[in-house]
Amino acid sequence: MTSKRVLIVAPHFPPADTVDMHRVRMTVGHYRACGWEPVVLCARAEDTGRLLDSSLVETVPGDVRIVTVRAPQSTMSRALKINALGLRAGKAFERAGARLLSAEPFDLVFISTTSFPLMRLGAVWKARFGVPFVLDFQDPWATYPESGKAFFRRGLRHAAMRAVHRFLEARSVPASSGLMAVSQDYLDLLEKTYPAIGGHPVLVSPFGYSNADFQIAERVGKVAPALIAARRHAGPVCLFAGRVAPSMERTLAALFSVVANARASGRSALGDMRFVFIGTGYADGASERLASRLAQEAGIEDQVTESPDRISLLDAWKTTLASDVLLVMGSDDAGYAPSKLNALLSLPKPLICAGPQGGAVVRQTEGFETVLTVAAGAPLDVAALADRLQALLASEGDYTDRVVRTAPYEAKVCAARDCELFDRVLAAEAA
Repeated sequence: MTSKRVLIVAPHFPPADTVDMHRVRMTVGHYRACGWEPVVLCARAEDTGRLLDSSLVETVPGDVRIVTVRAPQSTMSRALKINALGLRAGKAFERAGARLLSAEPFDLVFISTTSFPLMRLGAVWKARFGVPFVLDFQDPWATYPESGKAFFRRGLRHAAMRAVHRFLEARSVPASSGLMAVSQDYLDLLEKTYPAIGGHPVLVSPFGYSNADFQIAERVGKVAPALIAARRHAGPVCLFAGRVAPSMERTLAALFSVVANARASGRSALGDMRFVFIGTGYADGASERLASRLAQEAGIEDQVTESPDRISLLDAWKTTLASDVLLVMGSDDAGYAPSKLNALLSLPKPLICAGPQGGAVVRQTEGFETVLTVAAGAPLDVAALADRLQALLASEGDYTDRVVRTAPYEAKVCAARDCELFDRVLAAEAA
């Protein structure tokens, strides 16, 4: 019998499609088997201002209880140009959570979002109802690694927002009862900034994946037109699905330089490869085509297709499954962790890993025969890379080592670790 109940604050939830909700979306259906009854508190999808994908609803079990918060943009927020859900919907979430916590017994609050201002609600509710809370850092909030500061957006408005974030973080993190993060670096930085959390239960939980997503994508997803067009040309097709950030520019330039050299030397596997980049920007119709620009600078623009507009998750997975080769990229931001890394490693396809020499992504993919590493800043043997790729494409390959490595990050296993953290938090609170 389930005896523990957790209120999960995940502001974006299906059918809204955003990166920060996928951890909860994939794991929440497994919580009951781990002794926890979940209730998800999210914004009404049409109020999020994000891409809506009704097919995503199919990936969440129908017996998961979901409570929605009305969070339309007010006249004042429109006038002040405040679009961020975490700022404009704070009071609505605070009231909705208070109603639930006052009417029903909950053992824990779990806040998993990159709408960071909503993390303050953990401290508010803990002070009022005495319920401990856990914060999930999928990205850094106000406490950044030094390498990330170089990519701060400039201007008075952004500087003011960073000051607000510092104020709210300082009143949220120390009051928390436990922390989860995708990177040990984030936890170390937070503990250095807030020594009081030194004894808190913590969990490093890299981004996971769901085998069920792949199965549903095969059935209802649609292959991106860019991949279909690339198929009309000779040569294998390599796919990258996700944002291409400015911090990836050095890495992508190194990869395209390798491709250009392979092409000049007649190495067909790399020299003839078509690269398809989808969903590389944040805003539909208004995103810089960074991959296209770098391809032009490398002289391989005819091999690269970039579609910066967002694509739904299941369409992205369907397109991934239809590709010959997959690409994952690291970043000059040392704390960056690609959300799809474990998912891509779990698939039986050759993988190109491009990242800074010695960086986290390169380190995490070392030792796999089916992963071709292009380390920016390191000497590269273009001929060896091309020959390895040619051999992988010509054979079925052995991906057993990758399957074993990624199995601990499948959704069901991730859920068990999440719930074990919750159990440790309750034990620490009772001690």
